[in-house]
Amino acid sequence: MPLDKNVYKALEGIVGPEHISDDPAILDSYAWTTRVQNMEIRDGEVRLNKFARRFEAVLLPADTLEVQAIVKLCNRKQIKIRTFSTGFIAGNVPSGERVILLDLRRMNRIIEIDEQNMLAVVEPYVIGAQLQAELMKRGLIANVTGAGSHTSALPLAAFWGTGHMGQTVSNGERNLLAVEWVTPEGETVRIGSLGAIGEYFCGDGPGFSLRGVLRGAITPMGGMGIYTKAATKVYHWPGPTEFPIEGTSPNYAPSAIPENFMIRYFSFSTKERLQEAICKIGEAEIAFELMGFPVSMMAANIATGNEEEVRLLADLRKAVKGPGFVVIIVGNSRREFEYKKKVLERIVDETEGRSLEMIEDERVGGALLWRLIRITASIRETFRATGEHTGIFPGHSELGPIYRLTSRIADLKQDLIAKGLLLDDGAEPFPWTEEHGSMAHAEVLIRYRSSPQTLQGIQWLNEESIRLCLEEPAGVPFFVRGDRLHGIFGPSASNYHVWLRRLKKAFDPNGVCDPLDYISPEEGQNS
Repeated sequence: MPLDKNVYKALEGIVGPEHISDDPAILDSYAWTTRVQNMEIRDGEVRLNKFARRFEAVLLPADTLEVQAIVKLCNRKQIKIRTFSTGFIAGNVPSGERVILLDLRRMNRIIEIDEQNMLAVVEPYVIGAQLQAELMKRGLIANVTGAGSHTSALPLAAFWGTGHMGQTVSNGERNLLAVEWVTPEGETVRIGSLGAIGEYFCGDGPGFSLRGVLRGAITPMGGMGIYTKAATKVYHWPGPTEFPIEGTSPNYAPSAIPENFMIRYFSFSTKERLQEAICKIGEAEIAFELMGFPVSMMAANIATGNEEEVRLLADLRKAVKGPGFVVIIVGNSRREFEYKKKVLERIVDETEGRSLEMIEDERVGGALLWRLIRITASIRETFRATGEHTGIFPGHSELGPIYRLTSRIADLKQDLIAKGLLLDDGAEPFPWTEEHGSMAHAEVLIRYRSSPQTLQGIQWLNEESIRLCLEEPAGVPFFVRGDRLHGIFGPSASNYHVWLRRLKKAFDPNGVCDPLDYISPEEGQNS
């Protein structure tokens, strides 16, 4: 149902006629979704439902004042809002009628890079690659979410914000500093030092902190207003201001691996040996990056095409001992680099790891090094013609519990592979640690070709994963969003869902921010 003409005209008056549209062709371009939940079975046939319900209009605001005016108007007219930054994971599915979409792509400025205080202030559509390139010129680097360098650098827009460089630069929730926030009622709130003295260096004061309201392990996914600016911590970068890249994508590689950099892939005979090596590397604090990639992800990141990937996967399966990880060692000096190498060699020797010779080749290893630091890897792993892709992401915990839980989920995945319902993609559950082992994360990736039976299998696997996550507590999983899942996990975690609803009701009394991926103010509204 289209927006009332008077409402449309009022919104047009805020952003200008060229920055609002209700054209069905434009709306459909925003309605494409990769959500497995949008698939269903009818009359024995799978329906992919690649296009979700249309929004009633799409707007492109330019700044905080326009966002604030839109939100206030929607409060008066009882219209819901969803917000879209780079949109890799979610944001393009409205919960029902009278929902408009704010596409923040015009808000794409790096506001400030403060080298002395080591922070950067960005708007929502600044992407990871954009910020990282500017930081590297200054000898700095920031977390880039593992979804890829094409996703938002705003630590509140990057969902959970877990990335490949978590060993040394942590993740989104830990890097968040001061924030400019347009609340669901249309008020602009500046939290932390920004509200007190106009500077971004602290997210927690003076006074009480609102960071826990804005995000926890994951963000509210548009359910608690719109974040128009935010500061993120940045860290020392010991590498070159620009990588010496040759060739064109996907056939590009560094002309040489930068000085005092090394990348290796080690495999191990058992999961226990793998965990032992990961823990020892964390304790020694020698890794710039450590990712527990299975060989399927290695093949996807080395190959330049689908046929090559299939061949390479078969070769890599023969070349490794078992589960493994890719590790990057970086030194600030030659002496430090040599020390870290010796420690790594000793740990690998003690845990009987095996180096993958292919990665020792400077050209192959150098290309992988670049993809993992710039985080171009995820797009190569995900969008392949070798099948559709989804995954299960249990969350954060210590390495042992999270890896044990993920391994149990992976065993169920193997049952579906044996039945021919999922592709045998070689993707073992893969763990990695952050902050040199203080936290750990693990994932199970799934590749499939759509059929009614496959869809039923994935739905069964999702439900079994929920059961296992409750049996093997390892923190509230990252996939928990929406009323149903919060209702399942809340009672096992201090009834947090009760408080989440109270916060939603207090900050959004008119229900303006679409709660589909967050939580409804009243139980049962959005199951």
